[in-house]
Amino acid sequence: MGSATWSNDWVWAIGLDYPGDVNRALIGGVLLLGACGRFGFDRGDDAPADGGGDATEGAAFDPVIGNCIDADRGPFVEAASIPTQGSGYGVWAAKPFVLVADTTGGLRSVRFDGTAFTQTDRLPDLGWTEAVWNDGAHFWVGSPGYGLTILDLDSAGKFTIRAQDLAVLTEARRGWFANDLTFVPSGNQGLHALRFDGAAIVRVGTGASSLSWAQGVWAKGSRVYFADADRFRVLDFDGSTFTDVITPDARHGSTSRIWSDGTTIFVASADGLTAFRLTGTNLVELDTFATTASARDVWSDGQHLFVAAEADGVYALSFENDAFTLIDRVDTGGGALGVFGDGTYLYANDYASGLHAYRGFACRTVRSGS
Repeated sequence: MGSATWSNDWVWAIGLDYPGDVNRALIGGVLLLGACGRFGFDRGDDAPADGGGDATEGAAFDPVIGNCIDADRGPFVEAASIPTQGSGYGVWAAKPFVLVADTTGGLRSVRFDGTAFTQTDRLPDLGWTEAVWNDGAHFWVGSPGYGLTILDLDSAGKFTIRAQDLAVLTEARRGWFANDLTFVPSGNQGLHALRFDGAAIVRVGTGASSLSWAQGVWAKGSRVYFADADRFRVLDFDGSTFTDVITPDARHGSTSRIWSDGTTIFVASADGLTAFRLTGTNLVELDTFATTASARDVWSDGQHLFVAAEADGVYALSFENDAFTLIDRVDTGGGALGVFGDGTYLYANDYASGLHAYRGFACRTVRSGS
């Protein structure tokens, strides 16, 4: 297992013994653009905050596809916050709700009306709740030390648990859905392909062993980008077996979360955010945006990249001509571990100060004249 890169104060404060791993006793952790857009962030004319100008409301914004082709350019303006009930970690937007992984506080659903958060439900008994994501039909929750949970969210913001794996994937982190499968990294238990059959979680094929500590994945089709802590890996899954496409890359340690358009790959690590491009078996590093504290999560709306970087807070970056440019940064008041958006608001989950909503980067999915 690789060495931790966080400061002693940070490790002491939240009891971590590995980036993404937790000492629980101390606590109690494709961007397919529409016509006219391109990854590399073709902004065109700016979209003013009042929604005017040449950018008009188009198709519903999809936070996974990232179909924003025009966006406000900041700065961050805080719209609301709600305190943590444990220690804030991962976050996922399911408009008008936000799902909040609150470590020892469990998983929460909160409604956001643009000015205030209102809690609608809470599952306090999921162990150390670290990550939440969606497969298009259900939400999956990774709880290291406890396991994996699949649940539904109704129109009132109430949870219904559909299935759990509390015996095998006990170290489940942030997974991803592709090709009718969900790929789940699970600490020292490696990477697994799973399917939910409507009643139970079914393992598909043989898992890939971790070389360090399985943290996060992003997948498209049969290809899986894998943050394996001190290694970044690219694997293919043939329905039975995972195969490494490249020699696992160790240029940036403590990798944690990944975002991609399927061509450019953005990897959060102890060094910051790195953009890679894969040509055959050749992984090319395009640029790295250095952060003082470890980058822990990354999300893109199609125009900007947002990076949660512990005590640094959240960065907003553009990526053009294979290079990052800083747009803005906001201090979240403790340590930002999760970031996600819904096209209007950006949500940052901070281990100490809880969930924050920011405006300033609202998206447009259609531009006049497209």
